[in-house]
Amino acid sequence: MGRPPWEGEMTRHFEVKDRDGPARMGRLRLAAPVETPAILSRDLIQSVGPIWAFPSIEEAVSAGSASSEEGGRIFIGPHAPFSLHTEPTLAVPPIPRGGPSGVVVHPLTMDRPPAADVYVLGAAGSLRNPRELVASIVKIREMTPPDSALYAPALATPANLALLVYLGVDLVDGARIVVDGLLGRYHLRDGVWPVEALKELPCRCPFCRALEEEQDPKLVAEHNQLKLEEELSIVKTMIRSGTLREYAERQVRVAPEETAALRLLDQEHRYLERRTPTARRSVMYANCAESLQRVEVTRFAERVLERYRAPESDVLLLLPCSARKPYSTSRSHRLFASALGEARRRLHELILTSPLALVPRELEEVYPAASYDVPVTGRWDLLERKWLTRCLERYLERNRYRRIVAHIEGELEEAVVDSGIDAVFTGGGTDGEALGRLSEAVAEATCDARPLEGFFIQKFRALADYSFGLGAGRDLLAGGVRVRGRELSSADRKPLASFTPHGTIALSPEGARRLLSRGGYVVEIGDFVPRGDVLAPGVARADDQIRPGDEVIVTGEAAFGVGRAKMSGWEMVEATRGIAVELRHVERV
Repeated sequence: MGRPPWEGEMTRHFEVKDRDGPARMGRLRLAAPVETPAILSRDLIQSVGPIWAFPSIEEAVSAGSASSEEGGRIFIGPHAPFSLHTEPTLAVPPIPRGGPSGVVVHPLTMDRPPAADVYVLGAAGSLRNPRELVASIVKIREMTPPDSALYAPALATPANLALLVYLGVDLVDGARIVVDGLLGRYHLRDGVWPVEALKELPCRCPFCRALEEEQDPKLVAEHNQLKLEEELSIVKTMIRSGTLREYAERQVRVAPEETAALRLLDQEHRYLERRTPTARRSVMYANCAESLQRVEVTRFAERVLERYRAPESDVLLLLPCSARKPYSTSRSHRLFASALGEARRRLHELILTSPLALVPRELEEVYPAASYDVPVTGRWDLLERKWLTRCLERYLERNRYRRIVAHIEGELEEAVVDSGIDAVFTGGGTDGEALGRLSEAVAEATCDARPLEGFFIQKFRALADYSFGLGAGRDLLAGGVRVRGRELSSADRKPLASFTPHGTIALSPEGARRLLSRGGYVVEIGDFVPRGDVLAPGVARADDQIRPGDEVIVTGEAAFGVGRAKMSGWEMVEATRGIAVELRHVERV
C-alpha cells in the first residue's frame, strides 16, 4: 500500500498519540496545545459563518480570506449549512491558511473534503437516530486523513460522551447541555431529568448547592458543563488504560438509542477492525451480549479458524476454560494435566470458552485468551451456543482427528452433544472420580496414537501462523532449530524468535529474513537508517493488514529491522506524523 492521493496536502496541527479502537488521544496545536478528546470552548474557534450571511459565495470567501489569523485558533471558513436529510448542492472553495484549519463536512456529502486539521460534522446536533449517527461518523472518518480530528458540535452530553469518543469523535462542545440547562434540564452521566422534578439533587457540586437556595437555570447549565468535564476525564482515563470499550458497554445502558448505536457500530466490522490493536495489557471484560461482537473476539476466532493448523494428532481433547488465565496455571487444568500423564504427548488440547469459542493450548498466552474475564453462571445462552458450535464445526472441518474426548459438563456438554459431534463424553469435573474417567478415556483413545512433536515447537509454529499467516511457522522453523526456554534459534545457534511476556512473538533480524519473502507484515521505508523509532513520514509502503501491536519487518535500501507497530499499516502510509514502528533491532544494509 503506497502513499494516498492527498499526500502533501496535510496540515500540521493535529497528531494522534494513543489509540483504543476508533478512540484516540492526540494533541491539537493551538496557541495553548489541547489534548484530545477535548471540549472546545468558543474562544478556540474563529469561524466566518454560513454563506447565507453574505450576499454571495464570492463575498463570503473574500471575507474569510481578509480575516486575520488570530493566534492559534481553529479557522473555519464560510460553509453552506444544510439540514441533515438535505443533500448539499453547494460547495464553498477552501481558504488556504497557515494556522490550524477546520472544514465543515455534511453527512451526505460524496466528495472527499479538502485537507484540514479538524473536520466539523455538519448538522451534528440533529443526529439523534442511532443509525444516522453511526453511519455519519464512520463515513467521515473513513474519507478523511487519519491524523485529523473530528469535531461533533451540539451533540455531547455526560451520558453519551463515551459512546461518541468510542465512535471516533475527538472534539465536542457544551452547546447542547448549556441550552438544556437554561431550559431546566439537569444532566448526569446516568441521563437527564427536569430539574423541578427532582426532590433532591444527587450532585453536591457548588452549583447544585447554590440551586438549593435559588432556582437559577444558569446554575443548572453550569452543573451540566461540570458533569461533561468530569465525564471527559473518565473517558481519557479509560483510553489510557485500554478499557474504553468496556466503559462504553456499561454507559450505553443509559438509553436504548445508545445501546442501539453500539450494536450498529459493531456491524461496521471493517471500520473497527482496522483501528483496533491486536494486544493490550488490560483485562478484556466480556460482561454483556455486545461483547460477543467485539473485534478482539471475532479477530481471535477468525485467526484460529483461518490461520491456525493443529499439530498432526490422532486425538483431540476438549476441555472447559478456567477463571485463572493462562488456563494451564489454574488448579483445574493442573489436575487435568496430572490425570493425562504420559498420554498428554499423544493428544491435542482445545479449550472451549465464551466469548472466544476455541482456544488451542498453544495459543493460550495470546491476547485476549490470556487476559479476559466473563460472568460465570454455568448457563450458555442461545447466542453463545450458536457461536461456539459454529466455530467448533468449522475447526473440525479443517483439522481432522480419529478420536475426540470431551471432558466437559452442564450446558457446555449439552451444546456440543446437540451439535452432533462424535466424541467420548466424560462428564467433566475435577474430583477424583471425574479425573479417573478422564484418565481412562484418554488412555483408551491414545493407546495407538502417534506422539506429537515438542510442545514449544508446536507453540512457536502456532504463534507464527497466528501472527503472520498460515505457513509462517513452517518458514520460521525450516531446517534444524533449537528451543531453550522461550527462545528459538537455528541449528547454528543464531537467534530466530522468542515469546514475549505478553504472549506475542518477537523476531530477531535472522528470523525476520526467513519470513520476508512471504511479503506480509512488512513496512518499507526510505533510503535512511533509523536512529530511533520509524515515524510515519518515513514509511513508503506498509502491509494493509498490519494493526497496532503487530510484530513487523522493516526494510529499506539502507536498513533492515524488526519492531512493533504503533499504528495500522494503512495509517502508517496515510499519516504525516506520529510513530509508525517502535524499532527493537535495526541493521545497516
